[in-house]
Formats: sequence, C-alpha cells, structure tokens
Amino acid sequence: MATSRLKQFCLKLRFKSTQLFIVAGAVLLSLLVTLLCIGLTIRYEVEHEVANVADVDYWKDQVSAAQKVWYDKGIEELKQALRIYSPQTQPRQVLMLLISGISAPTLAAARFRDELQHSPFVWDQFPHVARIKNSCSSRSPCDANSVYRSLFSGVPLNEVVNQPCNHTLHSVLRQAQLAGLRTGFVTNQRITGAAAAALVASSSWECDGLMPVGLIDSGCQDVAQQLIFSEAGQALNVLLGGGRQLLSAKVPVYSWDPLDEQLCRARSGRNLLRDWRNQKLKLQPKQRFELLQLATELSTLNATNLDYLWGVFANENLHQNSQAPSLELMLNKTLEVLQRPGVGHLLIVEHVLQTAVAATQQLRQLNETLANFIQQQKNTLTLVLLTNGNYLSSSRDVSEETENFNLLEEFFELTEVELQLQMQKLPSESLLFAKGPKSLLFYGVHEETYLAHALAYALGLNDFNNQL
Repeated sequence: MATSRLKQFCLKLRFKSTQLFIVAGAVLLSLLVTLLCIGLTIRYEVEHEVANVADVDYWKDQVSAAQKVWYDKGIEELKQALRIYSPQTQPRQVLMLLISGISAPTLAAARFRDELQHSPFVWDQFPHVARIKNSCSSRSPCDANSVYRSLFSGVPLNEVVNQPCNHTLHSVLRQAQLAGLRTGFVTNQRITGAAAAALVASSSWECDGLMPVGLIDSGCQDVAQQLIFSEAGQALNVLLGGGRQLLSAKVPVYSWDPLDEQLCRARSGRNLLRDWRNQKLKLQPKQRFELLQLATELSTLNATNLDYLWGVFANENLHQNSQAPSLELMLNKTLEVLQRPGVGHLLIVEHVLQTAVAATQQLRQLNETLANFIQQQKNTLTLVLLTNGNYLSSSRDVSEETENFNLLEEFFELTEVELQLQMQKLPSESLLFAKGPKSLLFYGVHEETYLAHALAYALGLNDFNNQL
C-alpha cells in the first residue's frame, strides 16, 4: 500500500516538473526572440538612417569636426520642436504687440548683426505662425480707420462703413470689458489714433479742431471725447501714449516736446484731461486713479493698487518727445495695474517704427523689451503682429501700403534700385506670431477678420464662453 502511494506521488511530481520546464522554456524562448528583434531593429535603423531624435549621438561619428557644432545646434532645435505643446486651456490674459511699418525684407535683414552673426528675435521662437491677408491695393486704397476696425471688430474691410461717428461696432477690447476683464492700450503714437479709435471709440475724427461745425452741433463726438465719455473709454483701465494737444487747448510747449502745427488741435476751452479726472472723482464706490504727464512721474509711481491709469506724455506722437518714457517702463506699470487675483486682462500695444531711426535698431530694442516682459507672464496668450502698413494719420491719410503706382508705365522709368524699393512698399500679408494657451488657433492664412474672432474665442467671450 505504501509502495503504491509512493509511485503516485512520484508521477505527480514528475508531471509538475515537466510543466515547470515547459513554462521556463517558453519564457526563455520569448526572451531570445525579443532580443533578436531588438538587435534587428537597431541594425535596420542604423543601415537605413532611421533613429529617435533623442538618441542620435552616434551620428557624430559620421560628420566632420567642423559640422559637429552645427549638428548639435540643429538637433537641439529639433528636440525643442518635438517638445512644443500648446495647452488648450483658456488663457488668463492676452498680450498683443502690433508692430507697424516693418516689411519682410527689413525683418530678415534685422536678424543679422553682421555678415556672420545671426540673432533671432524672441517671436521667432514662438511655436505658431499665421499670415493675415491684406485687402488693400493701389486700386482699392484703405482708410486707416477701416483697417483697424476690421482687425479688431471682425467685420470685413469692404463692409466697414467709415461713418464720422456713432457706428455700432464692438471691438474685441469692448467685448473683453463686458466679460469682466481688465483692459489696457499702450502706444508710441497718439492715444486718439486709428488703433485707439477702433478699440474704444465710434468716430473717425481725432479731435474737435478739424471737425465740421455741423457735426459738432449735431452731437457727434470725436475720438478724444469718446476716450472720456464712451462706455469703452470709461472702462479702460490703462491708456498710455501721446496726443496732449488733441485733448486740451492749453498745453505746455518745450524744445523737447513741441507742438505739431499740421496736426489737429483742441478748440478753445477744451480740457479733457481735467474732465477725465473729475469723472473718476465722481465714481462710486471710490476708485484709485492717476493722471500723469511726465516720465519721472511714471517711473516713481506704485501702480499695484490703482484701478485706472492715464498717461499722456507728449503733445503729439509719443516718439516726438525726447523725454518720453520707454516702452519697457510703460509696460511694467501697465502690468501692475492690470494684474489682479482671479481677474484676466487684455493688453494691446501699438508700436509704429520711425523712419528717422534705423529699423534694425528699433526691432532689437523691441525684442529686448518683449523678452524681458513675457518672462513675467504666466498663462498668457502672447501675439506679435508685424505689418508693413504705416498708419500715421487716421482721418486724412490712407495706409502707406496703398501709396503705390496706378500705371504700369511708371515702373519702367525707375532704376533697378528704385524699383526694388517701390516693390517693397506693395501690399503684403502681415505676419502673426503666437505663443501660449490657444496659440494653436493662429496658423495658416486668414482674412483680417479672423484676428478678432480668434481672440474672442481664446478668451471665451460672448457665445464662445460655451466653447465650440
């Protein structure tokens, strides 16, 4: 009996051992097959030039010593491209820098400090780029007011009715105000220019000095008045720029801050700076505000607790005052006013390049200012719009983009150099660089109207609050 039980036990043990060897053999065989596949894959990648960009050090053995430096830079740029991720969360704030008066050839030339040294701009490193079409042409000239209203209201250029006053277009800035965002506008031009008019006003007249008496008697308000009395103007938290002579009949005149006799001047008795201050004093509950006219006042200001900040630092365009504050100073103080816990903001900055100063120098200064400024920004959609439009006057001149030749014969009378210079003035598409949340919206080629709608969607304004 004991012998029989021993035999059964041995048979069971032998059967389990056999199973164990079969399983172990199968695992070993799988391991060998896996190693074989890995080896064949690596050999295939090497022979057929297929590799992961993160593991390409062995390629250095196949390039010359002189090429290795550029090889490393190229691989690092490729790795950076693969790491790009644009979160689709809604941005807390939007910063838009509009640089006007820059052509594509000028931009390309400005990237080179000399023949060998290439110095990219900060916006060159933004992950997304779009082109905004230019609907202007030599046969269809564009008024500057219409161009900016199309950009900021989303209405097609040919549908924008350039009424003298009282149009009903709501800009994306006004939409942001209605949604509870804080807003600001900073410019190196006049605060009554075409950009400001498109954002907060409904008039094409900068001040009352050039307005027909009939329009004034009918109750039509110029841009300067609407900056004070319109709902959009009253809700604007920050406004910095030039144009004092359009706001007040009596202004101080210095050698470093002259008057522009060809520019509109306020009629006798007007003092809109005083009116703005009086208006803010009447606000209930009480609001903290400052009205500044000197760069020294701005530099010493603690703006962190301000609700409103107005700065008019020049009688005419801001750049024509040699003692005007720098763009960096204005941006830093603007940020102090706009930043509030739990509240987003929209900041639009206009910078028109000046013909008296080399474009390369101005772009490099802008690049440095923007690079320092965006380091302070978190959860921000940053946009840089470059256009070769030079909208210097909103009510009298058309875009410089459209001051071209109407007759083909005139081209043949020019020298080669003159022809190239004139060709650079022809209408060209604007470049839009984007970085941050929702920057994926800015890609490809779009009409002027796309900018306003994309900004409204990115900020969740109006119907876009429910998302598409």
